[in-house]
This record gives sequence, C-alpha cells and structure tokens, in this order.
Amino acid sequence: MRQPDVVSLMTGLLLTAFAVGALWLAFTGSIDWNLVRVAAPVALVVVGVLGLALSRRRN
Repeated sequence: MRQPDVVSLMTGLLLTAFAVGALWLAFTGSIDWNLVRVAAPVALVVVGVLGLALSRRRN
C-alpha cells in the first residue's frame, strides 16, 4: 500500500474546516467566536498529530 501524501491531506483537512465555517456563516449568519477560540487550536493540534503519525516510515 502506498503512503499517502501528507501535505496534501493536511491542506485538504484545513481547507475543509475553513469551508465548513464559511457555509455555517452563510446559513446561520453568525459564528460563535468563543467556540472558535477553543476549536481552532484543538483542530490544529489534531491535524498536526495526524500528520506526524502518517509521515512516519514503516519498515
């Protein structure tokens, strides 16, 4: 099995999160910024850990 392209995967995940935020803003008209202050760093850490896990070389 081929190893996934980690940079493309991480970029896609981050842009998907941005698009979900834009859709939420378009449909509801407001974003709870207190939630964003907590969710954004947590999401970045999760994406970073996922990127590190996927970039490890397997024997």
